[in-house]
Amino acid sequence: MRLDEIIQQHTEKLSPQLQAEVYDFVLFLEQKQASAQLTTDPQQRKDRLRKALDNAVALGVFAGVDGVQWQDEQRQDRNISYTE
Repeated sequence: MRLDEIIQQHTEKLSPQLQAEVYDFVLFLEQKQASAQLTTDPQQRKDRLRKALDNAVALGVFAGVDGVQWQDEQRQDRNISYTE
């Protein structure tokens, strides 16, 4: 029997509340594993960021966003517009 099947058998015996706790713990472990896979190599980080931004552009996440207006809204403490 595979380990995932053994875990499933034990989990099925638990109350729904405890099953929810098991699920929360699984999510925690997934997050922990993902964090461990993060790299500190600057070039790899740049490549991952570039890929993520390319995906965002391909999905149209930034469609209809005026970059200058967005910057003005984010930096309300000073005007950074290039027009007068």
